[in-house]
Amino acid sequence: MNRSWPFALTLLAAQTLHAECRLCAPAPETAAKAPAQPLEIEIEAGLDFSRAAHRANTGGTIAVDERSGGRTIGGGLIDLGGLALKGQVRLTGAPFARVRISLPPSIRLSAPNGGSAEVSGLETDLGPDPALDAQGRLSFSFGGRLIVAGGASGDFRGLIPITADYR
Repeated sequence: MNRSWPFALTLLAAQTLHAECRLCAPAPETAAKAPAQPLEIEIEAGLDFSRAAHRANTGGTIAVDERSGGRTIGGGLIDLGGLALKGQVRLTGAPFARVRISLPPSIRLSAPNGGSAEVSGLETDLGPDPALDAQGRLSFSFGGRLIVAGGASGDFRGLIPITADYR
């Protein structure tokens, strides 16, 4: 209830300004205004590559597909089982608004024992022009590729900054 009150005040102020300018020359149209409702991001599931081990101190990769959530292990890594998960995100904002989603090209993960790894190739399952639905929601999944150098080990953790803006 409190969230709708500032929106109502903003709408009222815009109507008042418009009424005061009736004698002025019309202003040229500018770029479309962003919707007044803020865009919120909720992480429903984090990206999880599950468990693997090195074969003879060689590096390798684990890829999690953004659509199916399927996991592919390559290089010198051995699958130790477990459940890999694609990341899942829900946006909430203005109904039917078009949005732009940005993921970083790569991020560095670290382990408590000092080990590190990299995640790259982050991709979403969104089409080229995503938009919120009639309820102002959009859910999408993302996946990527974990790159582990030979000898690196640990429980790798990190944050993936996801940016969402109105177009």
